[in-house]
Amino acid sequence: MAKLYLIRHGETDYNNALRFQGQTDIPLNQKGIEQAEKVARFLKDVPLQAIYTSSLQRARTTAEIIGRAKGLEPQTTDALREMSFGIWENMNSKNIQKKYAKEWKDFFASPAKTKIPEGESMSEVQQRAYPEVQRILDQYPEGDVAFVAHGGIIRVLICTMLGLDLNRSWHLHVGNASITCFYYWGRSYTLDYSNLTQY
Repeated sequence: MAKLYLIRHGETDYNNALRFQGQTDIPLNQKGIEQAEKVARFLKDVPLQAIYTSSLQRARTTAEIIGRAKGLEPQTTDALREMSFGIWENMNSKNIQKKYAKEWKDFFASPAKTKIPEGESMSEVQQRAYPEVQRILDQYPEGDVAFVAHGGIIRVLICTMLGLDLNRSWHLHVGNASITCFYYWGRSYTLDYSNLTQY
């Protein structure tokens, strides 16, 4: 029975400061590195066949730490990069709420279609990320595969795999270095557990 592991990258200084990272290439902080090492220890007995990762360094570094423990070389794909937050990137959430009050309200009420100026909507993220995940999993019909990505990407993938409306995306908590696991049979997915951080 094949399993899919969706792993969010470890913590960054932007996460601590509640700043929107999006596709800005921010590194892990020391806590984030330690979190990635804990994920690697948790997965030590999982028979992973492959690790795929976003090309952004916070995800890539997390994947490399896991890969070293598993003897696997992570493969990067731009399709797993975090959603683009456009003009909000590098801004603190409180400042965004003040400067872009209407857009902020719309984005959390209807993220599927709301597009941040110069950024992406959740629907656009779904269109680039989900087909790539399916394409990769088709290569491992009986094997366990890990994807190291970002909060926005993982929310979109969970909703898509469970048949949920993307407007429910922000109802899912995806913590730093959390693990979400699905069983998969072809294009059918069954959730095993979500947002595991106590490992």
